[in-house]
Amino acid sequence: MEHLWIAASVAAALCQALRYAALKELNKHLSTLVSTYVRILFSFPFQILYVTGVLAAMGASFPELNQRFLLYSAITAVGQFLGTAMMIRLFQLGNFAVGTMLTKSDVVLTALIGTALFTEDISNLGWIAILVTVVGVLVISAGRMPATAWRAGEIGLMGLLFGKATRLGLTIGLVNGVCYLFLKEAMTALDPATPAIIRAAMAGAAMTTCSVVLLGGWLLITEREGLARIPQYPGLGWFLGIMSAVGTIMWYLATVWANASYVASVAQVQVVFSLALSRYWFGEAIRPMELVGIATILLGVVMFKLV
Repeated sequence: MEHLWIAASVAAALCQALRYAALKELNKHLSTLVSTYVRILFSFPFQILYVTGVLAAMGASFPELNQRFLLYSAITAVGQFLGTAMMIRLFQLGNFAVGTMLTKSDVVLTALIGTALFTEDISNLGWIAILVTVVGVLVISAGRMPATAWRAGEIGLMGLLFGKATRLGLTIGLVNGVCYLFLKEAMTALDPATPAIIRAAMAGAAMTTCSVVLLGGWLLITEREGLARIPQYPGLGWFLGIMSAVGTIMWYLATVWANASYVASVAQVQVVFSLALSRYWFGEAIRPMELVGIATILLGVVMFKLV
């Protein structure tokens, strides 16, 4: 039971990889924001059913929701919305490869900010394991950059250090890291006597509800026609909903059991699952550097069993 959070983190990462593959398919028909809303909207009923089922199975009553819990859940939802919007902007840039790689700084930023300002308590071996998983992701990201981009000067030194894609990538990493930490704080804001599984379920349902309202309101103003086309893709919608709900449930369970930075680090194994899906679903080749990165990430995940 001591390392059950690792299994939950890996399960969340697998669901996220499947979710992104389905989003890639849905994005051929709907805009990125509308596709993201499909994920949230179709996962909402599963989140509510899960909360209801957990409370019934444990014979527990609905826990009292305080202002701190609601505030932290809302901040997490807003942060995820902003992160999605910035990620869309990043993909619109012509030379986004370095920026995309730097979004993975969220793991290190979560650990640094969490230690300085929140309740993260990271051991020396924990820091090493975090850095190992991050190095693995960076190796994979570097392996996916076309060498011609460097030779052609698309990724110059000044652009690498101060370019718009770099700044945006680091900002996304910062926003994601803060979201992880406020999620953890939301769950600790509930009565400590409340079982962890209930606190995790309540946080997932609260954050998803906030996201449904927030993003739905935005899309009613900006992409009403796209919203009207959602019912045309029920199969992808329900698949996205199930994967998103299970992924959220597993991530929140892992976060209530362990440090947010540890969970975010282990969840980097999502990159490994994504590469496998790219190979067998979309027929994309896996490069040698990516194999090195995969081995490095898996090493970091194994190290967490010793933390």
